[in-house]
Amino acid sequence: MAMKDISDVQVCQAYKDARAVDWKYPDGSECWPHTLLMKRTGQCEKVCLMAMERAAERGFIDYGVTLRSGWLTEKGEELLSHI
Repeated sequence: MAMKDISDVQVCQAYKDARAVDWKYPDGSECWPHTLLMKRTGQCEKVCLMAMERAAERGFIDYGVTLRSGWLTEKGEELLSHI
């Protein structure tokens, strides 16, 4: 598998899920979009981060300081609403 095997929908869902738990699992460990993507797709961290960058370039996510704590844009929310 490669970056092309990770869809924008998967990336957006990972951001939504990570934000829903305020970046932390119930046991207190950190929950980030790229770690969710790694678990869900079996891809390495670098491939998942590249997929996240691609989604940002396409306007589905936006971020301030770091890509891993970004948020869905209206376009990203709309993408998820159609699945």
